[in-house]
Amino acid sequence: MPGMHGTCCNPARRRNMLFTDKYVDRLEQLLCIDTVTPMETGQPSCIAQANMLFAQWAQAVGMREVFNGPGALPDEARVPVSVQRRMNEAPQFLAWQPHSVLEIGNGPRERTVMFNFHMDTVSPHLPVQVVDGCVQGRGAVDNKGPGLAVLAALEALQMQEPQVLDDIRVLIQVVAGEEGGAMGVYGTRYLCEQGYLGCLNIFVEPTGPGYFDASTTSMTYEVRMDGRDSTDDFPQQGDNASLVLGFIAQAMAAQLAEPLHALQVKMTLAGLHTGIHHNRVYGSGHCLFNFAYRSTAQARDAEVLIEQAFDQALQQCGSRFAQSPPFLMTVERLRTTCSARWLKRGLPVLNNRHVALQRLLGEAGIVPNPDAEQAFTCDAMWAQGNGAYSVVWGPGSLADNGAHTSREYVSINDLDTFAVAVKGLLRRFAEPIENTLKQG
Repeated sequence: MPGMHGTCCNPARRRNMLFTDKYVDRLEQLLCIDTVTPMETGQPSCIAQANMLFAQWAQAVGMREVFNGPGALPDEARVPVSVQRRMNEAPQFLAWQPHSVLEIGNGPRERTVMFNFHMDTVSPHLPVQVVDGCVQGRGAVDNKGPGLAVLAALEALQMQEPQVLDDIRVLIQVVAGEEGGAMGVYGTRYLCEQGYLGCLNIFVEPTGPGYFDASTTSMTYEVRMDGRDSTDDFPQQGDNASLVLGFIAQAMAAQLAEPLHALQVKMTLAGLHTGIHHNRVYGSGHCLFNFAYRSTAQARDAEVLIEQAFDQALQQCGSRFAQSPPFLMTVERLRTTCSARWLKRGLPVLNNRHVALQRLLGEAGIVPNPDAEQAFTCDAMWAQGNGAYSVVWGPGSLADNGAHTSREYVSINDLDTFAVAVKGLLRRFAEPIENTLKQG
């Protein structure tokens, strides 16, 4: 397969792996369970079933389930519009997406490592197969495979070095509400606020050659048209959403490209939709922009620029088509039919440091990713501060392994390498060295 990191065809190599055939079979079982996020479909999937299966395997290793159930929403100001819309459509929305927390060991928080992975996936659900040392299927790399690799590491410790877990505690958060723009607001955020945290928190996501301790967060801006439709016989009697949204999208993109680049804010001009037929004027539609930022200061500056760009683009659109007969009504009504709003903003950014824990990671052979520009938005933003250090680290690559595409896969070798690294990290974390966890 393109981008494959290796195969597992060597029998001797297979016998010494932590991610054994048993775990390959377990991954196939998890991937066969449809856990597509209701954020995308508006319908329940089988997240609870997948969580229960993972919890059974974890309990067989000696873990205890200390939480099982839905989360809750924060103050309305921090809830993305898309989440609120789904809640309004289905009051049982949160119940469709339970979360689970498992623990092993008895250490206090300063001797606790927390791993977080998400069970929900994007759509569509995909068939599962094992080919040439790789497992293919929705969630293979994002995020069921990496989550299982953590469990494989814990099982190896229990079997080979159980004393490692005598004085430390390990938590695994199994969450939903990560995909589909939910941003962890009713999953990871809720669990962290309930205290299911360690001093070291590892968000198991595909990061390639190393970890990130800083990442981006995104905000989403919607430009809407809510006007009158018409037919191709009388195009002048409709509010032409295709014309307006197309113009505003181009004008805003052109105006924002340079200043946002200077702010180091990434702009994505995403979906633009009015209709699909040739013989009518669509009066309604919308256009979406997404903006990824690395600091709240960047976000505040960008918000001002974006809102100004919309106002200017609207004015330019009116001027450009003010004398065009097919669009006279469109221009006349432009200020009442075209509007913009933030669908998501004000979310925190992962940006933390901890000298002692960074050193500990290095001593365990876990290094920072050399390309900080590859950092991406994830739930880790909710698990920082109060002495906690949070990183994003896991096997594979979102891009190379086809996450969110029809070719999503994960290399079994990569999962095993990650499991070995997790085992080594926990062994190192358990060593009683003086002042290990003090800043310095």
